[in-house]
Amino acid sequence: MLVEAVRDGTCPAGPVQLVTSIPIIENYANVLQRHLGYSGAEASEKAWLLEQYAIEGPMPEHPRVVVGSRYIPFETESELRQAIENFADPANAARLFNEVQDDRYVLETALAGHADLLTTADVGDFARRSAIHLERDDVVLFPFSGRSLVIATPAFAAYWLRRGVVPDAAFVGDNPDEFRMRQPR
Repeated sequence: MLVEAVRDGTCPAGPVQLVTSIPIIENYANVLQRHLGYSGAEASEKAWLLEQYAIEGPMPEHPRVVVGSRYIPFETESELRQAIENFADPANAARLFNEVQDDRYVLETALAGHADLLTTADVGDFARRSAIHLERDDVVLFPFSGRSLVIATPAFAAYWLRRGVVPDAAFVGDNPDEFRMRQPR
């Protein structure tokens, strides 16, 4: 359902815009080679389909982190750190790298692209100290620069999108009975 929504640019909840970046595409090609046995050329061809989905999305102007523009959101870690310090509490700037090592580009792209929702089967990889933990294991909130990114499993996202709901931070906040914060241990 999520792949179809990205490919079609729509779902029962409304328009769907894929936000991606060159590092994500390159990493995806690498995963296809290492884990699924694709040749380099096959992996690259499949991975660059993400660019097409992003370009063909419903937004009249492409997202800020559009692959088609050949723009990498932050060329170096120091540039990203500086951006975080400019827009957020500097005490949180270093945490991004200490907490989300392997999925750094995914998180950077979602934040830079102002995504409402990041879907991943590895929610636990993003459920670090700076994340807002909920009692449920299929979703966390990642606060950044005065807003929160919802990081959720594909099943969680598909469930709500099929019902016509974008499960963004406002939706989570408006449903406190269903999305209770986890009590500190």
